[in-house]
Amino acid sequence: MDINAFLKDIESAERANKYSLKSVDSLEEDVRQALLKLIERSGKSSGQLRTLLLDKEFPVQLVDQMIERFIEVGLIDDFALAKILTESAVSRKAKAKSVIARELRAKYFPQDAIDAALAEIDSESELEAAKTLAESRYRQLLKLDPEVRTRRLSSFLMRKGYSSSVVWAAVRHASGEVTR
Repeated sequence: MDINAFLKDIESAERANKYSLKSVDSLEEDVRQALLKLIERSGKSSGQLRTLLLDKEFPVQLVDQMIERFIEVGLIDDFALAKILTESAVSRKAKAKSVIARELRAKYFPQDAIDAALAEIDSESELEAAKTLAESRYRQLLKLDPEVRTRRLSSFLMRKGYSSSVVWAAVRHASGEVTR
């Protein structure tokens, strides 16, 4: 890291009166402590951590350097966290790939981590999840007219992020399974 660039960052921080009397070492320790505190609370992507630290007005170069160091030692792992969040969204919340991808992007995950996490969800497992969800929801809607039931069930599945082909296959499956 170029010391002149770092000193310029510190000068700009001094102008903001945030770190006017702090040395480089104590500033680095502040960033390290803030990063550790954020990590221990809950799993966050490197992008989220970077944004949160920059919101606390730490110097950009120091934040990036510290995050890289944490990634190197394995304290931050975007791929593992994206995989865990994806598995949770599929198994517990029955969300579709498109919704999961949108949520991971909103949490500032790198695109390659998102792609790796979503690669494990194939179209068959997504269809099976939609069918299971449709069956349980269909039972709740049995008292309604068939048209209303179909409309509400399809809307419910669409809000979960499933494509129209998956939605209609799941609706047909649920109406066939429950009426038998």
